[in-house]
Amino acid sequence: MSRTRTTVLAVVLGATALTACSSGDSDEAGKPITKQLEQGDLTQALPGNNEMPNGWNLRHDKGVSKSGEYCAGGESDKSPEGWTRGGSTMYEFNGSTDNMMFVEICQFDSPEHAKNAYASWKRGKGGDDQKEQATKAKVGEESTVVLREPSAYAYSRSGTVNIEVKVEESKGDTTGVEDTLAAIVKRLQQVQDGKRATATAGEEAAKAAKK
Repeated sequence: MSRTRTTVLAVVLGATALTACSSGDSDEAGKPITKQLEQGDLTQALPGNNEMPNGWNLRHDKGVSKSGEYCAGGESDKSPEGWTRGGSTMYEFNGSTDNMMFVEICQFDSPEHAKNAYASWKRGKGGDDQKEQATKAKVGEESTVVLREPSAYAYSRSGTVNIEVKVEESKGDTTGVEDTLAAIVKRLQQVQDGKRATATAGEEAAKAAKK
C-alpha cells in the first residue's frame, strides 16, 4: 500500500473513531431513566455534603415525598397523573438560611406522564416577570432555566423522572442550579445502572468552566 493511501486511511479511521467516541459520550449524557427506581435510589441521587457547589450544605436530612403535589404546576394540591414516588431536600449557603436551595425529584410510571407534568411544572404560576431560557448544556432529554424574581429554577426531564432545583435570591445567577441539576441526572443514571451515586456538582462546574 502506498504512503498516500496509508495516510488517507489513517485519517478516515481516526475521524470515524472520533465521531463514534463523541456520539457515545452524547448518548451517555442523554441516557433516559426508564427503570422504576426504589425510594432509596432517589434518596441516594440527592447530593450530600461535599457533593454540592462550594458553600452549600444540607439543611436537614434528605426527605421522602409522601405525595406528589410538589411535582405539579401552579397551585395544584394533587399529585400529577402517573406520579409514583419522589424525594426532596434543601441546602443552606455558608450556614445561612437567607439564600437556600431546594431540590425535588419526581418519578412517574411512564415518560408520557412525566412529559405532561414537566410542561406544567416549569410554567409554574406564570406571570409577566417569568423568563425562560435554555440551560448552558442540555441535561437529560429536555431541560430549561426559569427566572422568577428573585429566584432561579432549573428543570430537567430524563425518561420517567422530573427534577427541579431552585435557588432563592439568585440575582440572576444560574450556575449553581444548573451544576446541581446536571449532577443529579448523572447520579440517577448511576443508580439505574446499579452503581453508587458519585457524580458531584463540583465536577459539573469544572467541566462547564473548560467549555
